[in-house]
Amino acid sequence: MKLVRNIVVVLLLLACSGFASFFLDNPVENKTPTRELPTWRFGGTFSPAFYLNSFGFGASVATEYRLHKNHSLDLFVGSIFTQPLYEAGIDWRFFFTGDLMTSHSDDFILLGASLLAFESFDEYYFPPRVSVGYGRDMLFFDKANFLCRLAFRLTYLFGEPIPEKDAELMTRSANFVAYLDFSIYFF
Repeated sequence: MKLVRNIVVVLLLLACSGFASFFLDNPVENKTPTRELPTWRFGGTFSPAFYLNSFGFGASVATEYRLHKNHSLDLFVGSIFTQPLYEAGIDWRFFFTGDLMTSHSDDFILLGASLLAFESFDEYYFPPRVSVGYGRDMLFFDKANFLCRLAFRLTYLFGEPIPEKDAELMTRSANFVAYLDFSIYFF
């Protein structure tokens, strides 16, 4: 019984010494101020695209507006250079983990809609396209005025599919295109 009493007294002394400075510390003083999350961002994207069993390379420029801590809208204009293909559209992003300004990363899912323009056999087509994807925003430095974004997108083209470049007799076409986006956004 004496051993149990001595163990309890030692544990109480250790607990009291752990909280001894609780009333002396000011938690507001110790907090480092964080910057506010920027509402406007401008940037560019480099996008390797996979379709028709081959790779294409493209780029886009965009402006993003952060509606809320968890939502943003993105207007963009882009192109795939290896296949003369032009695109303009809008993406909605839902940020579901992290906080960019404190944890330096933020994961998101995206839903997008866009309009393509391309030429196939001397005719121009303007089919709509939808996109779904997953990505991550990363802020590498505390005082940086830019963020890096890595995203994976799957897109489906309604209507006229993308034809194979330089097709002569038999053509292959694609409605699905997969992208791996590398972006830099400034704020």
